[in-house]
Amino acid sequence: MDFDFKFALGTTIVVFTVLVAFAVIAITTA
Repeated sequence: MDFDFKFALGTTIVVFTVLVAFAVIAITTA
């Protein structure tokens, strides 16, 4: 349970970071 929670949290952080990075690139290149 603890491992699954950490895995889900890590995946969420990675996805969020990628989305933020993509948004920043889109804004700076626009």
